Amino acid sequence: MTLVAVLAGCGAPNSPTPLPAVSLQPVGLAHAHATEKVLYSFADGVDGGGPNGGLVFDASGNAYGTTHFGGNDSCGGQVGGGCGVVFELSPKEGGGWSETPLYAFQDSDDGGFPNAGVILDKSGDILGTGSTGGNFTCSIGCGVVYELSKSSGWTESVLHTFDGSDGEFPNATLLPSANGTLYSTTWYGGSSGNGTVFSLAPAGGAGWKESVLYSFQGTTDGSAPAGGVVADRTGNLYGTTYKYDGDNDGVAFELRKHAAWKDSVLYTFSGNGGGEDPYAGMIMPAKGKLYGTAIESGSNDGGVAFELVLGTKHQWTEKALHAFGAPGDGNAPYGGVIADKRGNLYGTTVFGGASNSGIVYELSPSKGGQWKEKILYSLTGGSDGQYPSGSLTLDATGNLYGATSDGGQNGYGAVFEITR
Repeated sequence: MTLVAVLAGCGAPNSPTPLPAVSLQPVGLAHAHATEKVLYSFADGVDGGGPNGGLVFDASGNAYGTTHFGGNDSCGGQVGGGCGVVFELSPKEGGGWSETPLYAFQDSDDGGFPNAGVILDKSGDILGTGSTGGNFTCSIGCGVVYELSKSSGWTESVLHTFDGSDGEFPNATLLPSANGTLYSTTWYGGSSGNGTVFSLAPAGGAGWKESVLYSFQGTTDGSAPAGGVVADRTGNLYGTTYKYDGDNDGVAFELRKHAAWKDSVLYTFSGNGGGEDPYAGMIMPAKGKLYGTAIESGSNDGGVAFELVLGTKHQWTEKALHAFGAPGDGNAPYGGVIADKRGNLYGTTVFGGASNSGIVYELSPSKGGQWKEKILYSLTGGSDGQYPSGSLTLDATGNLYGATSDGGQNGYGAVFEITR
Protein backbone atom coordinates (compact mmCIF):
# COMPACT_ATOMS: atom_id res chain seq x y z
CA MET A 1 0.00 0.00 0.00
CA THR A 2 1.37 3.39 -0.98
CA LEU A 3 0.48 6.75 0.47
CA VAL A 4 -0.42 8.19 -2.94
CA ALA A 5 -2.91 5.37 -3.56
CA VAL A 6 -4.56 5.92 -0.20
CA LEU A 7 -4.86 9.67 -0.66
CA ALA A 8 -5.98 9.78 -4.25
CA GLY A 9 -7.63 6.47 -5.02
CA CYS A 10 -6.57 3.29 -6.74
CA GLY A 11 -5.46 3.98 -10.27
CA ALA A 12 -6.67 7.58 -10.33
CA PRO A 13 -4.87 9.72 -12.93
CA ASN A 14 -3.15 12.94 -11.91
CA SER A 15 -2.93 11.88 -8.27
CA PRO A 16 -1.26 14.30 -5.84
CA THR A 17 2.39 13.57 -5.18
CA PRO A 18 3.81 13.38 -1.65
CA LEU A 19 5.96 16.34 -0.67
CA PRO A 20 9.68 15.92 0.00
CA ALA A 21 10.79 14.95 3.49
CA VAL A 22 11.55 17.84 5.83
CA SER A 23 14.27 18.34 8.38
CA LEU A 24 13.41 16.67 11.69
CA GLN A 25 15.12 18.94 14.23
CA PRO A 26 12.47 20.78 16.32
CA VAL A 27 13.17 24.49 16.69
CA GLY A 28 11.08 26.64 19.03
CA LEU A 29 7.74 24.90 18.51
CA ALA A 30 5.04 24.88 21.19
CA HIS A 31 3.98 21.42 22.33
CA ALA A 32 0.84 20.85 24.40
CA HIS A 33 0.46 18.16 27.04
CA ALA A 34 -1.65 15.65 25.13
CA THR A 35 -1.80 11.87 25.08
CA GLU A 36 -2.47 9.67 22.08
CA LYS A 37 -4.26 6.34 22.46
CA VAL A 38 -4.71 3.89 19.60
CA LEU A 39 -8.30 2.63 19.64
CA TYR A 40 -7.84 0.13 16.82
CA SER A 41 -5.12 -1.03 14.38
CA PHE A 42 -6.24 -2.41 11.01
CA ALA A 43 -4.79 -5.61 9.56
CA ASP A 44 -5.85 -5.25 5.87
CA GLY A 45 -7.96 -8.39 6.15
CA VAL A 46 -11.74 -8.52 6.43
CA ASP A 47 -11.44 -5.62 8.91
CA GLY A 48 -10.09 -3.19 6.31
CA GLY A 49 -6.89 -1.24 5.77
CA GLY A 50 -5.81 2.30 4.99
CA PRO A 51 -8.50 4.54 6.53
CA ASN A 52 -8.41 7.83 4.68
CA GLY A 53 -11.49 9.77 5.84
CA GLY A 54 -12.74 11.06 9.17
CA LEU A 55 -15.04 9.49 11.75
CA VAL A 56 -18.63 10.13 12.76
CA PHE A 57 -20.18 9.13 16.12
CA ASP A 58 -23.74 8.10 16.97
CA ALA A 59 -25.58 8.93 20.19
CA SER A 60 -24.34 5.71 21.81
CA GLY A 61 -20.69 6.57 21.26
CA ASN A 62 -20.06 4.19 18.37
CA ALA A 63 -17.76 5.47 15.61
CA TYR A 64 -18.18 4.85 11.88
CA GLY A 65 -15.76 5.28 9.00
CA THR A 66 -14.28 3.72 5.88
CA THR A 67 -11.04 2.10 4.80
CA HIS A 68 -9.60 2.41 1.31
CA PHE A 69 -8.46 -1.24 1.14
CA GLY A 70 -9.28 -4.55 2.80
CA GLY A 71 -12.53 -6.42 3.11
CA ASN A 72 -13.15 -8.92 0.33
CA ASP A 73 -9.87 -10.70 -0.48
CA SER A 74 -11.08 -11.62 -3.97
CA CYS A 75 -11.97 -8.06 -4.94
CA GLY A 76 -10.65 -7.53 -8.45
CA GLY A 77 -7.32 -9.14 -7.61
CA GLN A 78 -6.16 -5.92 -6.00
CA VAL A 79 -2.85 -5.85 -4.15
CA GLY A 80 -3.63 -5.66 -0.45
CA GLY A 81 -6.74 -7.82 -0.82
CA GLY A 82 -9.94 -5.89 -0.91
CA CYS A 83 -11.67 -2.76 -2.16
CA GLY A 84 -12.41 -1.18 1.20
CA VAL A 85 -14.96 -1.48 3.97
CA VAL A 86 -17.38 0.56 6.05
CA PHE A 87 -16.63 -0.18 9.70
CA GLU A 88 -18.03 0.42 13.17
CA LEU A 89 -15.94 0.88 16.32
CA SER A 90 -17.79 0.21 19.58
CA PRO A 91 -16.54 0.85 23.13
CA LYS A 92 -16.29 -2.31 25.26
CA GLU A 93 -17.35 -2.62 28.84
CA GLY A 94 -14.26 -2.30 30.99
CA GLY A 95 -12.30 -0.45 28.31
CA GLY A 96 -11.06 -0.96 24.78
CA TRP A 97 -12.84 -0.92 21.45
CA SER A 98 -14.10 -3.61 19.09
CA GLU A 99 -14.24 -3.25 15.30
CA THR A 100 -17.01 -4.64 13.09
CA PRO A 101 -16.79 -4.46 9.29
CA LEU A 102 -20.34 -3.59 8.23
CA TYR A 103 -19.85 -3.83 4.46
CA ALA A 104 -17.06 -4.92 2.11
CA PHE A 105 -17.04 -3.27 -1.32
CA GLN A 106 -16.68 -5.40 -4.45
CA ASP A 107 -15.62 -2.59 -6.84
CA SER A 108 -18.47 -3.56 -9.14
CA ASP A 109 -21.98 -2.07 -9.23
CA ASP A 110 -21.69 -1.33 -5.49
CA GLY A 111 -18.63 0.94 -5.75
CA GLY A 112 -15.16 0.59 -4.29
CA PHE A 113 -12.10 2.18 -2.72
CA PRO A 114 -13.83 4.84 -0.59
CA ASN A 115 -11.66 7.86 0.17
CA ALA A 116 -14.16 9.83 2.25
CA GLY A 117 -15.80 9.42 5.63
CA VAL A 118 -19.52 8.75 6.09
CA ILE A 119 -22.54 10.54 7.56
CA LEU A 120 -25.51 9.22 9.57
CA ASP A 121 -29.14 10.07 8.88
CA LYS A 122 -31.90 10.36 11.49
CA SER A 123 -32.58 6.62 11.31
CA GLY A 124 -28.95 5.75 11.94
CA ASP A 125 -28.39 4.65 8.34
CA ILE A 126 -24.96 5.31 6.83
CA LEU A 127 -24.46 7.39 3.67
CA GLY A 128 -21.22 7.74 1.75
CA THR A 129 -19.37 7.68 -1.56
CA GLY A 130 -17.37 4.98 -3.32
CA SER A 131 -14.67 6.58 -5.44
CA THR A 132 -14.62 3.84 -8.09
CA GLY A 133 -16.89 1.08 -9.40
CA GLY A 134 -20.47 1.57 -10.52
CA ASN A 135 -20.52 2.45 -14.22
CA PHE A 136 -17.36 1.31 -16.00
CA THR A 137 -17.66 3.73 -18.89
CA CYS A 138 -14.92 5.39 -16.82
CA SER A 139 -11.63 3.47 -16.77
CA ILE A 140 -11.84 2.41 -13.10
CA GLY A 141 -15.56 2.98 -12.68
CA CYS A 142 -17.17 6.38 -12.21
CA GLY A 143 -18.09 5.92 -8.54
CA VAL A 144 -21.33 5.78 -6.56
CA VAL A 145 -23.28 7.27 -3.67
CA TYR A 146 -24.45 4.49 -1.35
CA GLU A 147 -26.56 3.88 1.74
CA LEU A 148 -26.20 1.15 4.38
CA SER A 149 -29.52 0.41 6.06
CA LYS A 150 -29.26 -0.35 9.77
CA SER A 151 -32.74 -1.90 9.99
CA SER A 152 -31.90 -4.51 7.36
CA GLY A 153 -28.58 -5.60 8.83
CA TRP A 154 -26.47 -3.00 7.05
CA THR A 155 -27.59 -3.91 3.56
CA GLU A 156 -26.09 -1.65 0.89
CA SER A 157 -28.22 0.25 -1.63
CA VAL A 158 -26.70 2.34 -4.42
CA LEU A 159 -28.49 5.70 -4.46
CA HIS A 160 -26.71 6.99 -7.55
CA THR A 161 -24.22 5.67 -10.08
CA PHE A 162 -22.12 8.29 -11.88
CA ASP A 163 -21.54 7.91 -15.61
CA GLY A 164 -18.85 10.52 -16.24
CA SER A 165 -21.12 13.13 -17.79
CA ASP A 166 -22.59 13.87 -14.36
CA GLY A 167 -19.34 13.39 -12.48
CA GLU A 168 -16.57 10.87 -11.89
CA PHE A 169 -14.55 9.82 -8.83
CA PRO A 170 -16.48 11.21 -5.84
CA ASN A 171 -13.71 11.84 -3.33
CA ALA A 172 -15.42 13.79 -0.53
CA THR A 173 -17.84 13.34 2.35
CA LEU A 174 -21.51 14.16 1.73
CA LEU A 175 -23.13 17.30 3.15
CA PRO A 176 -26.72 16.70 4.35
CA SER A 177 -29.44 19.37 4.41
CA ALA A 178 -32.63 19.75 6.43
CA ASN A 179 -34.84 18.49 3.58
CA GLY A 180 -32.73 15.37 3.03
CA THR A 181 -30.85 16.59 -0.04
CA LEU A 182 -27.17 15.62 -0.15
CA TYR A 183 -24.39 17.75 -1.64
CA SER A 184 -20.80 16.96 -2.58
CA THR A 185 -18.25 17.01 -5.40
CA THR A 186 -16.60 14.74 -7.96
CA TRP A 187 -12.95 15.12 -8.79
CA TYR A 188 -13.43 14.48 -12.52
CA GLY A 189 -16.27 14.31 -15.00
CA GLY A 190 -18.95 16.82 -15.90
CA SER A 191 -19.29 18.74 -19.15
CA SER A 192 -15.54 19.44 -19.42
CA GLY A 193 -14.12 16.56 -17.39
CA ASN A 194 -12.84 18.90 -14.68
CA GLY A 195 -15.17 17.86 -11.87
CA THR A 196 -18.59 18.81 -10.56
CA VAL A 197 -20.64 19.94 -7.60
CA PHE A 198 -23.77 17.79 -7.39
CA SER A 199 -26.93 17.34 -5.36
CA LEU A 200 -28.82 14.14 -4.65
CA ALA A 201 -32.41 14.58 -3.54
CA PRO A 202 -34.94 11.99 -2.37
CA ALA A 203 -37.65 11.57 -5.01
CA GLY A 204 -40.27 9.65 -3.05
CA GLY A 205 -41.02 6.25 -4.52
CA ALA A 206 -38.81 7.06 -7.51
CA GLY A 207 -35.61 6.76 -5.51
CA TRP A 208 -33.12 9.62 -5.69
CA LYS A 209 -32.58 12.33 -8.27
CA GLU A 210 -29.06 13.61 -9.00
CA SER A 211 -28.49 17.11 -10.37
CA VAL A 212 -25.22 18.62 -11.54
CA LEU A 213 -25.19 22.04 -9.92
CA TYR A 214 -21.96 23.09 -11.61
CA SER A 215 -19.36 21.64 -13.97
CA PHE A 216 -15.90 23.16 -13.66
CA GLN A 217 -14.28 24.29 -16.89
CA GLY A 218 -10.66 24.18 -15.72
CA THR A 219 -9.88 27.71 -16.88
CA THR A 220 -10.99 30.68 -14.78
CA ASP A 221 -13.08 28.63 -12.36
CA GLY A 222 -10.69 25.85 -11.29
CA SER A 223 -10.73 22.09 -11.66
CA ALA A 224 -10.51 18.88 -9.61
CA PRO A 225 -12.52 19.62 -6.44
CA ALA A 226 -11.08 17.01 -4.08
CA GLY A 227 -12.87 18.18 -0.91
CA GLY A 228 -16.55 18.57 -0.06
CA VAL A 229 -18.70 21.68 0.31
CA VAL A 230 -20.10 23.68 3.22
CA ALA A 231 -23.35 25.67 3.19
CA ASP A 232 -24.30 29.03 4.69
CA ARG A 233 -27.70 29.78 6.24
CA THR A 234 -29.26 30.67 2.89
CA GLY A 235 -28.05 27.49 1.20
CA ASN A 236 -25.14 28.87 -0.80
CA LEU A 237 -22.30 26.37 -1.13
CA TYR A 238 -18.56 26.94 -0.66
CA GLY A 239 -15.61 24.75 -1.53
CA THR A 240 -12.17 24.46 -3.10
CA THR A 241 -10.62 23.03 -6.23
CA TYR A 242 -7.27 21.31 -6.15
CA LYS A 243 -6.17 22.74 -9.49
CA TYR A 244 -6.63 25.85 -11.60
CA ASP A 245 -6.08 26.31 -15.35
CA GLY A 246 -3.64 23.40 -15.62
CA ASP A 247 -1.53 24.50 -12.67
CA ASN A 248 -1.68 23.05 -9.15
CA ASP A 249 -2.78 26.28 -7.47
CA GLY A 250 -6.51 25.89 -6.98
CA VAL A 251 -9.36 28.23 -6.07
CA ALA A 252 -11.95 28.79 -3.35
CA PHE A 253 -15.42 29.06 -4.88
CA GLU A 254 -19.02 29.89 -4.03
CA LEU A 255 -22.15 28.51 -5.68
CA ARG A 256 -25.03 30.91 -5.12
CA LYS A 257 -28.46 29.35 -4.86
CA HIS A 258 -30.72 30.61 -7.65
CA ALA A 259 -33.02 28.96 -10.15
CA ALA A 260 -29.73 28.07 -11.82
CA TRP A 261 -26.67 27.83 -9.58
CA LYS A 262 -24.03 30.45 -10.29
CA ASP A 263 -20.33 29.97 -9.59
CA SER A 264 -18.04 32.71 -8.28
CA VAL A 265 -14.32 32.37 -7.62
CA LEU A 266 -13.70 33.86 -4.17
CA TYR A 267 -9.93 33.48 -4.20
CA THR A 268 -7.28 32.10 -6.54
CA PHE A 269 -4.30 30.49 -4.83
CA SER A 270 -0.98 31.39 -6.36
CA GLY A 271 1.62 29.79 -4.11
CA ASN A 272 4.11 31.82 -2.13
CA GLY A 273 2.93 32.87 1.34
CA GLY A 274 -0.74 32.19 0.65
CA GLY A 275 -0.25 28.52 -0.18
CA GLU A 276 -1.49 26.41 -3.07
CA ASP A 277 -3.29 23.12 -3.76
CA PRO A 278 -6.26 23.20 -1.33
CA TYR A 279 -7.07 19.47 -1.12
CA ALA A 280 -9.76 19.51 1.60
CA GLY A 281 -12.99 21.44 1.85
CA MET A 282 -13.51 24.45 4.13
CA ILE A 283 -15.55 25.22 7.25
CA MET A 284 -17.70 28.30 7.93
CA PRO A 285 -18.03 28.72 11.71
CA ALA A 286 -19.26 32.31 11.35
CA LYS A 287 -20.88 34.37 8.63
CA GLY A 288 -18.32 35.82 6.24
CA LYS A 289 -15.43 33.63 7.42
CA LEU A 290 -14.06 30.47 5.84
CA TYR A 291 -11.17 28.35 7.12
CA GLY A 292 -9.21 25.68 5.30
CA THR A 293 -5.81 24.34 4.36
CA ALA A 294 -3.59 24.25 1.29
CA ILE A 295 -1.07 21.42 1.11
CA GLU A 296 1.87 23.15 -0.59
CA SER A 297 3.80 26.39 -0.72
CA GLY A 298 3.53 28.97 2.06
CA SER A 299 6.51 30.74 3.62
CA ASN A 300 8.00 27.41 4.78
CA ASP A 301 6.92 25.45 1.68
CA GLY A 302 4.89 22.96 3.73
CA GLY A 303 1.39 24.29 3.11
CA VAL A 304 -0.75 26.68 5.14
CA ALA A 305 -3.89 26.95 7.23
CA PHE A 306 -5.80 29.93 5.86
CA GLU A 307 -8.72 32.22 6.56
CA LEU A 308 -10.94 33.85 3.94
CA VAL A 309 -12.81 36.96 5.13
CA LEU A 310 -15.72 38.63 3.34
CA GLY A 311 -15.30 42.37 2.88
CA THR A 312 -17.19 45.07 1.04
CA LYS A 313 -18.67 44.51 -2.43
CA HIS A 314 -18.58 40.74 -1.87
CA GLN A 315 -14.78 40.68 -2.03
CA TRP A 316 -12.89 38.00 -0.10
CA THR A 317 -9.33 38.32 1.19
CA GLU A 318 -7.04 35.50 2.26
CA LYS A 319 -4.77 35.39 5.29
CA ALA A 320 -2.32 32.58 6.03
CA LEU A 321 -2.88 31.74 9.71
CA HIS A 322 0.04 29.34 9.94
CA ALA A 323 2.77 28.22 7.55
CA PHE A 324 3.73 24.57 7.93
CA GLY A 325 7.09 23.07 7.00
CA ALA A 326 9.48 24.56 9.57
CA PRO A 327 11.90 22.05 11.14
CA GLY A 328 9.92 19.83 13.51
CA ASP A 329 6.55 21.22 12.40
CA GLY A 330 3.99 19.41 10.28
CA ASN A 331 4.05 19.32 6.49
CA ALA A 332 1.21 18.89 3.95
CA PRO A 333 -2.15 19.43 5.73
CA TYR A 334 -4.41 17.26 3.55
CA GLY A 335 -7.24 16.92 6.06
CA GLY A 336 -8.62 20.44 6.49
CA VAL A 337 -9.60 21.89 9.88
CA ILE A 338 -12.41 21.72 12.43
CA ALA A 339 -13.26 24.38 15.04
CA ASP A 340 -14.33 24.36 18.70
CA LYS A 341 -16.69 26.83 20.37
CA ARG A 342 -13.79 29.11 21.36
CA GLY A 343 -12.62 29.49 17.79
CA ASN A 344 -9.59 27.22 17.99
CA LEU A 345 -8.82 25.16 14.90
CA TYR A 346 -7.63 21.55 14.82
CA GLY A 347 -6.16 19.44 12.06
CA THR A 348 -3.48 17.02 10.93
CA THR A 349 -0.58 16.96 8.53
CA VAL A 350 0.47 13.91 6.53
CA PHE A 351 4.20 14.51 6.91
CA GLY A 352 6.53 16.38 9.26
CA GLY A 353 6.85 16.23 13.01
CA ALA A 354 9.57 14.49 14.99
CA SER A 355 9.55 11.38 12.77
CA ASN A 356 8.19 12.83 9.50
CA SER A 357 5.02 10.75 10.06
CA GLY A 358 2.62 13.65 10.60
CA ILE A 359 1.21 15.64 13.50
CA VAL A 360 -2.04 16.62 15.20
CA TYR A 361 -2.11 20.38 15.77
CA GLU A 362 -4.14 23.18 17.35
CA LEU A 363 -4.24 26.77 16.08
CA SER A 364 -5.44 29.41 18.55
CA PRO A 365 -6.20 33.08 17.86
CA SER A 366 -4.14 35.52 19.92
CA LYS A 367 -3.76 39.28 20.32
CA GLY A 368 -3.02 41.35 17.26
CA GLY A 369 -4.77 38.94 14.91
CA GLN A 370 -1.96 36.38 15.09
CA TRP A 371 -2.48 32.64 15.49
CA LYS A 372 -0.39 30.32 17.63
CA GLU A 373 0.25 26.68 16.76
CA LYS A 374 0.53 23.89 19.34
CA ILE A 375 1.64 20.45 18.25
CA LEU A 376 -0.70 18.23 20.26
CA TYR A 377 0.95 15.01 19.12
CA SER A 378 3.76 14.05 16.77
CA LEU A 379 3.30 10.57 15.31
CA THR A 380 6.27 8.20 15.38
CA GLY A 381 5.26 6.02 12.44
CA GLY A 382 5.11 2.91 14.60
CA SER A 383 2.22 1.39 16.50
CA ASP A 384 0.72 4.87 17.01
CA GLY A 385 0.15 5.30 13.28
CA GLN A 386 1.59 7.22 10.35
CA TYR A 387 0.33 9.69 7.74
CA PRO A 388 -3.02 11.06 9.03
CA SER A 389 -4.74 12.32 5.88
CA GLY A 390 -8.36 12.83 6.99
CA SER A 391 -10.22 15.30 9.17
CA LEU A 392 -10.55 15.13 12.94
CA THR A 393 -13.66 14.76 15.10
CA LEU A 394 -14.08 16.64 18.40
CA ASP A 395 -16.21 15.34 21.29
CA ALA A 396 -17.99 17.35 24.00
CA THR A 397 -15.09 17.03 26.43
CA GLY A 398 -12.48 18.27 23.96
CA ASN A 399 -10.98 14.93 22.95
CA LEU A 400 -10.00 14.52 19.30
CA TYR A 401 -10.42 11.44 17.12
CA GLY A 402 -8.88 10.59 13.77
CA ALA A 403 -7.26 7.92 11.64
CA THR A 404 -3.90 7.28 10.01
CA SER A 405 -3.64 5.74 6.56
CA ASP A 406 -0.51 3.77 7.49
CA GLY A 407 1.27 2.55 10.60
CA GLY A 408 -0.39 0.97 13.60
CA GLN A 409 0.51 -2.47 14.90
CA ASN A 410 0.08 -4.09 11.49
CA GLY A 411 1.13 -1.29 9.19
CA TYR A 412 -2.33 -0.71 7.67
CA GLY A 413 -3.48 2.30 9.63
CA ALA A 414 -5.06 3.02 12.98
CA VAL A 415 -7.86 4.95 14.67
CA PHE A 416 -6.61 7.18 17.50
CA GLU A 417 -7.82 9.44 20.29
CA ILE A 418 -6.01 12.56 21.52
CA THR A 419 -6.74 13.41 25.17
CA ARG A 420 -5.67 16.77 26.60
